[in-house]
Amino acid sequence: MCQRVIANTPKFLMFDLQKVEETEHMIFGADYILIRPRTPGCTLHLANTHYRLRAFQLVLLAPFNPFRLTLESNHQAGITDCDVLHFRLNALGQTFVDSVQFKTIKTMLDESKRGLLFEGIHNNTIHALLNHMENTFDFSQVLNLLGLLEKLSQLSPQRYLIDNSFEVSNIKRTETRVQMVQDYIAENLAETLSVTMLADKLHMADSTFSRFFHANLGITFRQYLIEQRVRQAARYLVSTDWTIARIGSEVGFSSLSNFNAKFKCLLRVTPREYRSNHVDMRENIESSKAIEGQLQKQLACL
Repeated sequence: MCQRVIANTPKFLMFDLQKVEETEHMIFGADYILIRPRTPGCTLHLANTHYRLRAFQLVLLAPFNPFRLTLESNHQAGITDCDVLHFRLNALGQTFVDSVQFKTIKTMLDESKRGLLFEGIHNNTIHALLNHMENTFDFSQVLNLLGLLEKLSQLSPQRYLIDNSFEVSNIKRTETRVQMVQDYIAENLAETLSVTMLADKLHMADSTFSRFFHANLGITFRQYLIEQRVRQAARYLVSTDWTIARIGSEVGFSSLSNFNAKFKCLLRVTPREYRSNHVDMRENIESSKAIEGQLQKQLACL
């Protein structure tokens, strides 16, 4: 039996087709999104406006375009039904994405930053492909996805839902959010930090925040947090006379053994050995440049 692939798990590499569930906050994801309402009653909230979608329209959104979908519970057609296809290009490899054969699809995906709305009889081919998609690791499903993107890239969008000014504003918002997360982590290393806590501050779901964080910083939240704690601990080992146990506690490690293990894993020496090896750096304690330079060299491969 083929394994199920879900967008909000680490195993998700290519795509996930799922039913829409209403969310209280805007979704700010790292995936491309193809929205397909099967019935009336689905409203897309995008930027500062909203669009009442008709059955079997298609909307393509690029990563980091905040959106939200609401579903009407009462209408003549019964229960509102809407599919959302999450997909990303990482697993295809940059050489393939930049190939001549992929150019038409890549152009369409670049334009999806403006939000593309497709409708009409030509959408039927796309709907047929969506109906045959299964969330498995089968290679046939990869071909299905590529076939769908090829067919969609041959259609002309009915309209663009986002103007260029919003796109620029959205990029700035992304940079601001990334910086806010980094600043909060740096200022609260000693605290118990979690994905849920940071996701809540950005009004994101946990899975959305995890994808957002990895897409922008190239590392998981947990890996980043450990690295920042070890960096700060290394500074304290050189610049203070605090005990190793106190330093571990000051940067948020729950126990001395955990601190020693994580520190050695990243820097290949124990905290005690690191302090002994860098005792000469205390002569330049007034300047942190020597410490930072050494850390940069040792952590460059992380």
